[in-house]
Amino acid sequence: MPEMKTTTYLKDLWDDAVARPLEGNQLALLRYRSNLLGADLRITNFGGGNTSSKIEMPDPFTGAPVRVLAVKGSGGDIGSIKESGFALLYLGRLEQLKGIYKGEAHEDEMVGFYPLSAFGENRVAASIDTALHAFLPWDHVDHLHPDWAIALAFSQLYTVQHGKKEAGEAGG
Repeated sequence: MPEMKTTTYLKDLWDDAVARPLEGNQLALLRYRSNLLGADLRITNFGGGNTSSKIEMPDPFTGAPVRVLAVKGSGGDIGSIKESGFALLYLGRLEQLKGIYKGEAHEDEMVGFYPLSAFGENRVAASIDTALHAFLPWDHVDHLHPDWAIALAFSQLYTVQHGKKEAGEAGG
């Protein structure tokens, strides 16, 4: 990993001595990374956010390596999640959703396809944000919900919808 500088307020909690024994188990590394992110409530709220990794696992039907998306299960907390709390889905099946996606107004319809993409015996309900994690080009995605960012986004939305004067009067 490239050398990282310590920020004023957040520290890099990654410990190579802890991660090294997990290197052969990508799901365990995802759990470790998730637990570290969830441990600091300045960058996510309890239960908020999603983490994922695109990993290779042996297909239970053929034994051949297949790409799988491991994504935090719906309702889980990344600070305390265990490996069993991640939904495992065939990445190829999820990528097929691009062909049937009808636009943002129909985004919730995609959630019904997630169970049909389940890998092996895994039946953990996938996060509503699974498509985001599947479609982004990176193998590791950390999508967090810090309270400060939610409050800032809401205040900006409120200002746009109601005008600056009203937002100021409402305490914002």
